[in-house]
Amino acid sequence: MKIKFFVFCFLFSIFQFHAYSQDSSFLSFNKFYDLVLRNHPVAKQAGLLPEMARNEIRTARGSFDPVIQTGIDNKTTKGVNSYSYFEPQIKIPTLIGLDFKAGMDQSSGISVSPEAGKFDPLTGGTQNVNYQLLYAGVNLPVLRGLITDQRRIGLRQAELLSQMNQAEQIKVVNKLFISASKEFWNWQSAYQKNILMVKNFELASIRLNFIKNRILGGEEKPIDSVEAWTELKRREVMLTESNMDLLNARISLSNYLWDEQNNPIQIADFVRPSSQGNEIMLLSKDSLAGLLAFAENSHPEVRKLSLKINHYQFDRKLALENLKPQLNLEYYPFQTYTNGSEDVVPGLFSKNYKFGMTFYSSLFLRKERGKLQLTNLKIKDSELEFQQGRREVVNQVLLAYNEMDNFRQLVLIQRDLVINATLLRDAEEIRFEAGESSLFLVNQRERTLIEAQAKLVELEAKYAQSKNNLQFVSGRSL
Repeated sequence: MKIKFFVFCFLFSIFQFHAYSQDSSFLSFNKFYDLVLRNHPVAKQAGLLPEMARNEIRTARGSFDPVIQTGIDNKTTKGVNSYSYFEPQIKIPTLIGLDFKAGMDQSSGISVSPEAGKFDPLTGGTQNVNYQLLYAGVNLPVLRGLITDQRRIGLRQAELLSQMNQAEQIKVVNKLFISASKEFWNWQSAYQKNILMVKNFELASIRLNFIKNRILGGEEKPIDSVEAWTELKRREVMLTESNMDLLNARISLSNYLWDEQNNPIQIADFVRPSSQGNEIMLLSKDSLAGLLAFAENSHPEVRKLSLKINHYQFDRKLALENLKPQLNLEYYPFQTYTNGSEDVVPGLFSKNYKFGMTFYSSLFLRKERGKLQLTNLKIKDSELEFQQGRREVVNQVLLAYNEMDNFRQLVLIQRDLVINATLLRDAEEIRFEAGESSLFLVNQRERTLIEAQAKLVELEAKYAQSKNNLQFVSGRSL
């Protein structure tokens, strides 16, 4: 009868576990990953970074947009128009530093400026003048600004910012999932342990009723009921703690779940975790070498530090350019006057042109030399930061690999311990059936088995977490 009882308990536990595992309402890690990636506020914030970078590039390209400007200046004295100036102009910058300009100067009045060529000194500026000057030409920096300038450097740095934001996006998302995956596997561990505690509590309850019936039949000593009742209460405490751990794990995991309308999602009690993702595997040396190579060259933090050096290299290029004197040439080969209905004045491109030159240079160049030296120091600082950052990234991958491999070995060892603890428990039950043991020893063996099973659940969850962590710290996404 005792053998039938223990067979019944074993079959009951198997049925309970099967009932839990067959429920279709479960959440796998891949599904959880997808939900977090699509709806978590931090992931959505990271998704804004590429769009921000595109607008930074658009802003930088705005420095090369054609510009239309105009000026109006009018003066009337005692009802008489002294002068009226209207000067519309269009300026077209280019990526090579050359600026095209075209415009019109329209002047009228009795006091038009002598530069217009229409001022009559004999009449003392009483002659009413009305003329238009059309012109077109170029502005070319010969020294400073010929190779590069602030506009072109700004565009290049905006393009670098786009790449930096892409790296930052991966970094932010990976950091989010390092913490999110930890909570997921903690939830799975708490859930599996809760199943274990429910099964063993119900097993102890059935055993207590069985012992009571045997005592009433005179087959067992009354003290065995105390032992069975004590074990039941002990497992009830473990079950209560397990229920609390599962509830807290479910709440902690819910912090990472949101719907598409940015409303938080609370995991329902009936939702169960999937064991998918905690399969034991040995990562080959070639796979580890691939992860190390990827981390060393393409890790988001390494990319950001590398792009930061490039950013300062552009600053240095501009600082070197600013050491040159500024010499700008202006040439307007097209310049002609029109006057009312008169035709264009003859001599276009031959007699009517304008040429100008502007020169500027600081005598000591202290501002320019200071900027150059400061930029050189920033480059040196960034290079040292890059070397240290790359080494830290590689070592983080090695640490994550060692942690994963250690948990892999511990899981295999713990599985053997569970098998051996099960054999010892079963053997003790057989001895108890033969009258060579006691319920106390059976409970002791079973406690050891429960502890080994709970430890195995923890180790399998930590192993699965370490596998995901290895991917994320190497800079890759799942």
